[in-house]
Amino acid sequence: MSNLGKIYKKHFLVILVLIGFLGSVNAQEDTLFLNPKYEIEMLLPTLDSLYEIAISVNPTLKQQNAAMRASLWAADYNKWIWGQNVYVFANYSFGSLPFFAYTEQDPTQPARQNLVQVREGYRAGINIQFSIFDIMGHRGRVNEHKERALISRYLRDAEAMELRRKLSLYYTDAVGYGKLYRGRNEDLLTQIVACQVAEKEYREGTIHISEYARQKNVLADAEAAYNEAFRFFYSALEQMEAVLGVPLNTIMIKPN
Repeated sequence: MSNLGKIYKKHFLVILVLIGFLGSVNAQEDTLFLNPKYEIEMLLPTLDSLYEIAISVNPTLKQQNAAMRASLWAADYNKWIWGQNVYVFANYSFGSLPFFAYTEQDPTQPARQNLVQVREGYRAGINIQFSIFDIMGHRGRVNEHKERALISRYLRDAEAMELRRKLSLYYTDAVGYGKLYRGRNEDLLTQIVACQVAEKEYREGTIHISEYARQKNVLADAEAAYNEAFRFFYSALEQMEAVLGVPLNTIMIKPN
């Protein structure tokens, strides 16, 4: 096998090994993200759309929203908790129930309050009792739950801002490293061809071995730069996927 064939084989194996590291998404679809033919902007929704997806699935934001709702419900509950000290009752009972009442008497005489004894009948009434603590502390308990809801909202907003910052950072990295990756891929392919030509010329005796060796060294440098660019690009994709909260292949825009 010629040196050029070995170079092609090595380059092909390197690509296969790097692509094989992808474990979080379907390999057939995920290779599109690593295909230098496509830019990352072509395969993913806009940054604003990615942010909307991220906040809809982020568990921390869900937790803060739930805590805020719970505090608001607790505040509403405590607004009416005084009602547990108000009792309305009605019954039919037997027994002596003395109470004062104005009874019928001679209209020419002034009204007097007499003690009346009721033996049996329907009885109804309202019983209200409040402690001083309940009266004085009611507003404080309601305000406490309102403040807890406010704290949860602030924590949610802070988490949303941090999420947007991280997503923007990793998206920008993915776009930038994607361009670098495509550029290094073109450099590598160009140098493979240059090395092929140098090998041919060396075999024909038109160039010195030192020139052929120089081209081989340039190819080794191009391969190293390509692998490093790929590592940065792939790392940015992984970090963006982790912050986003969903696999990239599930939101990928498939090219025509």
